[in-house]
Amino acid sequence: MGLAFAGPLTTAPVEAARASTDSVSSPAATSAWSPRLLIPRLGLDVQAGSSLDRGPWLYYQDADTIGIAGHRTTHTHPFLRLPELRPGDKIQLGTLRYVVKRHAIVRATEVWVLRYKGLVLSACHPAGSSAYRYVVFAAKVS
Repeated sequence: MGLAFAGPLTTAPVEAARASTDSVSSPAATSAWSPRLLIPRLGLDVQAGSSLDRGPWLYYQDADTIGIAGHRTTHTHPFLRLPELRPGDKIQLGTLRYVVKRHAIVRATEVWVLRYKGLVLSACHPAGSSAYRYVVFAAKVS
């Protein structure tokens, strides 16, 4: 199973993580949490959702970790400039705030990155290739 692009790695309901972020919850009729993803350094302000071909895909969520994948060269290519993020850069997901800590380049099959407690952003690397993933790790600050 490959990182981010082979399907969800958990059956944990999105509602479990949403419980602590009621102010970013979607209407009761909607079962999926689709917060806005703001990354000032990249000029990115998009809705995270449930489909990779429509933008950033919120593909993994448990009590400690949120995983979001995005394309760099196809569809809406929201993570084209992901490698420009630096430690200390700010990220906002709904009302949750994060600060970038580090990055890694891993094979697509390395799912250990989802053991990180915080926000995990991933995209293909190099751009246009499916061999590796460029992964950004960000810690929750509020």
